[in-house]
Amino acid sequence: MNSNLLIREFVNDDCKTISNIIRDNLLNVNIRDYPEKIINNMSRIFTPEYIVDISKVRKVYVVVEGTKIIGTASLDKDTIYTVFIDINHHNKGFGRILINFIERIALESGTISLKLPSSITAQGFYEKLGYHAIDSIESEEFGRDIIMIKNIVKE
Repeated sequence: MNSNLLIREFVNDDCKTISNIIRDNLLNVNIRDYPEKIINNMSRIFTPEYIVDISKVRKVYVVVEGTKIIGTASLDKDTIYTVFIDINHHNKGFGRILINFIERIALESGTISLKLPSSITAQGFYEKLGYHAIDSIESEEFGRDIIMIKNIVKE
């Protein structure tokens, strides 16, 4: 792991940066796979206040390089949510490092498999990390989510 890289638990002061990273990804990356109406709806949802609210029910983590937050993910029991890396840091291994960290946390808590709702955009990324699709959910509000799962217990 990059010696300048730290993964830590979210604190409320992180909310604006996390909101910006998520919205930036939605508007510049996920827009390729989803209609503008869905992207705009999701962008409205991921406010700094919403990030603080979800941190009350999920463990939210941030990836920090030096002093700059460059990514986030959250864990709720056996499900990973809201995985986003700053678009200027895509394809540099930070997402993989973050998912590996979340998997270790889950494993230490006794979880044997993890689920995640993936966007169409991120499905290939998760497949490379060993997740496989088990279902798909469509909604007018959020578009398609691909439900993916991975056994994290070493056999």
